[in-house]
Amino acid sequence: MGGAIQNREQAYLAILGYGLVLLRNFAHASNVDVCRIEAEHLHNIPSLLQEENEHRHKYYILAERGLYLRQLRELGSADYLEQVTIWYSEAWRVLAAVAAVTISE
Repeated sequence: MGGAIQNREQAYLAILGYGLVLLRNFAHASNVDVCRIEAEHLHNIPSLLQEENEHRHKYYILAERGLYLRQLRELGSADYLEQVTIWYSEAWRVLAAVAAVTISE
């Protein structure tokens, strides 16, 4: 979706861009469960774009991201989980670096 992600805002915008494409694709495929999980993942991202509270950014990368991945694993959607991990990985790495936290894939 564009060039290298260089900052937090670009990372969140990349997540929104990728996520909306994924949401559309799975809606067309009538995969309601994955759509619900993806929508839950994306719904707070716009509020993080101008957020100054560092705790909210850390909470997203450590807690919300983990919940999202866990829900996909529990659903048994291995193909989708692999796809989103690839698509979101650069944005997640940037967000973790800016928040000075370590994440595991």
